[in-house]
This record gives sequence, C-alpha cells and structure tokens, in this order.
Amino acid sequence: MAKQIEGVGDRLLQCAKKEFLAKGYKDASLRTIAENANTSTGSIYTRFKDKAGLFNEIVESTAIGFENKFREEIDTFDKMPQMSWEKMMEYTDNQLFKMIDMIYDDFDSFKLLVCRAEGTVFSEFIHNIVEFHVEYTIKYIESIGNDAIISKRLTPELLHMLCSSYWSGIFEIVAHEMSKEDAYEYIYRLKRFFRCGWNDIFSSNS
Repeated sequence: MAKQIEGVGDRLLQCAKKEFLAKGYKDASLRTIAENANTSTGSIYTRFKDKAGLFNEIVESTAIGFENKFREEIDTFDKMPQMSWEKMMEYTDNQLFKMIDMIYDDFDSFKLLVCRAEGTVFSEFIHNIVEFHVEYTIKYIESIGNDAIISKRLTPELLHMLCSSYWSGIFEIVAHEMSKEDAYEYIYRLKRFFRCGWNDIFSSNS
C-alpha cells in the first residue's frame, strides 16, 4: 500500500469545504477540489472513499454534536423538579443561546448542513431536530397535565408545523449569514413571538 503524503488530507478538507460552500454537495466537483489541493482525485478516493465520505468528514461531528447537545439539555431538564410553563420557557431560552454559540463556533459546517447538504444523509438535519422536539413537547405537556392536546387546541399536525417553523426560523441566522450580534437580537424576538403563541395554546380559555 502506498504511503499517504502528510498534509494532503488536510488540504483536501479545506478545499472541499470551500467547494461545497460555493456550489453545494450535488454540484461540487471532486476534480476541482483535487486540483485546488494540488493532488489527484485518487487521493480523495483513497482517504475518503467518495464525495459523500468527504462531505461527511467535514460535517458529521458537528451534526452529531449539535443533536447530542440538544438531547442532553432536554434530558437534563427532564430530571429537574417540575416547573411552570413560564419557568420552563426561561430555562429553554438560556439553553438556546448556548446552542447559538455552538453554531457560531463552527459556522461554516452549519452552513453546509443547513444550506448545502441536499443529496446527502444530512439533508434531514433540521427535520431530525424537529422530530425530537415534537416528541419531547408531547411528553412535557402530558407531564404537567395541560389539556392542550386532549382539547385538540394542539393537534399532532399543528405541533409539527410549529416546531418546524421554530427551528427553520432559528437556522435562518445561518442561511442569511447574520453576525452573531444580529443573531442574538433575531433569536430574542423570535422566542418572544413563539412564546405568545404557546401561551395561547396552553391557555384553556383560548
């Protein structure tokens, strides 16, 4: 087996990230990536198997890390003493801003996941987060004895729409390449907007 030249793999990853960011996964060219890294396409196949493997190498740890962090925060909250809806919203607000920090610590990878992953296993990145959010929201509503679901003020379809709109809205900070300062302001107002809607759904008078 031929010995791999040191540094080539890192150059390929750097050039691949630029190519994927510029063109998206489907239109990215392995030939262009190899040329920009001063190597051959064979180097890509040797190190990463194929284009999917190259894309995965760049974003996989970021996607898994974000999903795991979200689940960890939910699990931590689940083990805390039961709290009111208002206290829960305050708690989740604080946790959300920590997740925003995660996004800006690795912004390019999130740009790939949110905007450039069509055709990859990560095209469902936001959907997977939404599904877990839906699952936990149902669990929380049942645990506090709220009648939003029983009364049909909140149907499964509406819950999915709300969670999907919420997370799609959050990741707009990536799609629009907002500064971190602008993102904080945007997320703050987005949370206030959704809080009013959730308060209405949770109210038995609505």
